[in-house]
Amino acid sequence: MIESYLKGRFKRSIIAGEKQETVKELFETTDQPPPLLQKIFERESQFPTAIGRGVAIPRYIGKEVNNITLSLGLSKKGIEFDALDHKPVKIIWLLLCPEKAKNTYMKVLAHLIRLINIEEFRSQVMNITLYKDLVKLIKELDR
Repeated sequence: MIESYLKGRFKRSIIAGEKQETVKELFETTDQPPPLLQKIFERESQFPTAIGRGVAIPRYIGKEVNNITLSLGLSKKGIEFDALDHKPVKIIWLLLCPEKAKNTYMKVLAHLIRLINIEEFRSQVMNITLYKDLVKLIKELDR
């Protein structure tokens, strides 16, 4: 399911070293309107999205969003994201959704959280280098 929203937007090695630059780097993989980036930053400043276990899901729902968009970035060294467990984030999903698709947004977010809770996913995804291998891993664990 989520691979249909990823559409190849996978950065196996995030270059940025801090939270806003990381979000910007992932945003640049999308076809969303540039002013939307500031909305994502505003949302992130109000409600940090690092959920622990080395994972963050910056996200935004709004009328400015063209379509449901998902991007994945990985950081070997980790990025400070104000995580609940105070650990650096290595797996970053960027999720954008138009207001009219809130139900789908909830399904995609729930799917991401299920994946994140699988230790096998968190450890294996860090070694993925090709998008096709990422899709394969998601499908294997999506039982």
